[in-house]
Amino acid sequence: MAENYLIIGEEDFLVDAKVKEFVQKFGGQDDWSLERLSGWNETREKLLDMPMFSGPRVFLLEYEALAEAKPDPSQAGELLAGHENVLIIYTRNKLDKRSRLFKEISKNAKLIEVVAPKRHELTKWVIHRGTELGATKCEGGAPENLIYLAGTNMLILDNELRKLISYSPEISVENVRKLAVRDLQTSIFELVDSVVGGQVAKAQVAAEDMLRTGAEVPYVLYMLGRQYRLLFKFLFYRQQGCGSSEIQRLLPQMHPYAFQKLSAQASQLNLKHCASGLHAILEADYGYKTGIQQGAGLLQVLLAKLAKK
Repeated sequence: MAENYLIIGEEDFLVDAKVKEFVQKFGGQDDWSLERLSGWNETREKLLDMPMFSGPRVFLLEYEALAEAKPDPSQAGELLAGHENVLIIYTRNKLDKRSRLFKEISKNAKLIEVVAPKRHELTKWVIHRGTELGATKCEGGAPENLIYLAGTNMLILDNELRKLISYSPEISVENVRKLAVRDLQTSIFELVDSVVGGQVAKAQVAAEDMLRTGAEVPYVLYMLGRQYRLLFKFLFYRQQGCGSSEIQRLLPQMHPYAFQKLSAQASQLNLKHCASGLHAILEADYGYKTGIQQGAGLLQVLLAKLAKK
């Protein structure tokens, strides 16, 4: 009997945590039974291909990868209703719930929406997450200072909490102001500069430096993915004939320095290389979350792939 789940949310940390929860629930430690699907054609092919004498398998599918092929919604609904596996569809973006594809998937999948905490609830989450990660004390005002400096992205906050706790299990306002979000954005710019320039060794040294100064592997993967998604959008708009000022208006609001760096990096890539880079980052993220690959070695292999042209 088909088991389909649609996990939606705009907060990477929460969506990834929920996906991981379902992967562990249905996949366990059986790596062979877990597989990421690349799009509609592979989904259609593999969901109905049940090896003899094997149990149901667990498949992961990003909603955008499915929607990109523009499948007939009724056919997608029939496929979801007719297989005998576990399918976990997820997205980290806002979806158009009025679309026929979304409505058809929702009929045949359990919808799970993860909503990010706001304001005081986010402060409570920082305190709770800090305790989970090993903090013995959280000084009054420290969570608010951390949110002010690092922003509300929960993956970044999680990374900053880990860094603070590795420095001291007592999270103080002083330590937050001294350590939080220290040159990490600049480090990402330097890392991507090296990658798009084909400088593998320099990129790997930059990644090692980031890990040594407290950045966690999921955070580095997230920031790499974010920068490559911006690069892809930049290159796409440029291919459509847009000038720099128009592209800057179309992209999410960013500091002029950040846009200048993005423009310089884009000049060394094309859409094909950028798309393959995004795919490599996605595969590395999948490998990390499922335990297939771990640690600095994962980043070393990924950076070598990204820098190869």
